[in-house]
Amino acid sequence: MWLTLYFLVWPAISAFILALLCVTLWRDIRAAKRSGKSMI
Repeated sequence: MWLTLYFLVWPAISAFILALLCVTLWRDIRAAKRSGKSMI
């Protein structure tokens, strides 16, 4: 049972963290473009 829960929950947590990082990066890129600064 625990192994099944692990296999079901771990990808969902990983996908949520990846989505959070992508959204944050997208917001930073938009803010940098608006202010005229480079991301690097």
